[in-house]
Amino acid sequence: MKYLKKIEGVKYFFLLKGEEVVATANKIQIGNLSLNAAPDDDVFCENDVLTKREHFKKQFTYKDGKWNEDSPRYGDFQYFSENLYYSTEYDKDAHLQRYSIIENGKETLCEIKSEQRILLHQYIRRLSIYIFPEIGNRSLLFYTKDFQFLWKYQIEEPDVTINFRGVTVAGDSVVVVKKQRIKDSFDSLYSVEGYNILTGNKLWEIKDTPFYPCFNIGPDNMLYSIHYQEDTLFVEKIDPVDGALTKHEIKSGDFDSHTRISPSTAALYGDKLYFTDNRWKSACSIGVIDLNTLKLEEMMKLDTHEGVDSTQPPLLTEDKVYVFMRLAGELHVLQR
Repeated sequence: MKYLKKIEGVKYFFLLKGEEVVATANKIQIGNLSLNAAPDDDVFCENDVLTKREHFKKQFTYKDGKWNEDSPRYGDFQYFSENLYYSTEYDKDAHLQRYSIIENGKETLCEIKSEQRILLHQYIRRLSIYIFPEIGNRSLLFYTKDFQFLWKYQIEEPDVTINFRGVTVAGDSVVVVKKQRIKDSFDSLYSVEGYNILTGNKLWEIKDTPFYPCFNIGPDNMLYSIHYQEDTLFVEKIDPVDGALTKHEIKSGDFDSHTRISPSTAALYGDKLYFTDNRWKSACSIGVIDLNTLKLEEMMKLDTHEGVDSTQPPLLTEDKVYVFMRLAGELHVLQR
């Protein structure tokens, strides 16, 4: 990797169809285009749709060089693409979550019966399936694109919850669900389960691991996660079809007692796994593991100071690596 630049005073950073979006207190830079912004504007980009909420009230969507005000039927809404989004509201008295689905300008109204409010959810485009999490982190509802109910995932154990960052769809039809059991305020156990996303049939389970799994899907359709223990970085690979787990040790002189590596700050691009080391006693570093050789390919210190952490995974393109340290307002740009 080669250091290209460091940008300070950054509130938000995204990639919009591969183009850099850098938001500061008074402007939003989209490639070579600069747009005015207010300090309290909330900017968000998901599924290649850039939105801005002014004063946390009116919301706008960016398209063709300008902002267009959104006018959804309901108050909460989410984009899955430029031409597909929903808005929703919960009727507490009727126990109904109401949806307005807009696709290519055509509206479809739907309702889901639920004793609890339904949170923001996933739409799996290649399978045309919605995954709806109910509030409380204990249940998931699976529906087809035309709102036909498929099945419900429900946790019965009182001390177990779903970790929604661990709900991953892999392969042709497997949904992988991560559960968390809190032992005490400092310790949890995690279990990982695989289900057929169409039928709800359970395929496999990995029980009670003390390490927090956060998955990236590799080019071989395997699930990859990392954890750090006793000066050694471990790469774990799970086959989503049968749950077969393999673990590999990644040893390096760059790792020591000050190393802090979290699976939630790892990202895959092709056969390269990128991760950050938020070290205790020096500046943060970024590392690269080659999944073919399962060796540490490179470690590089970032141009920052001790105590500045990366709390999200790097964003990766064919030729660049972006590390955004939101709490410090720093964007680090490197050449792959």
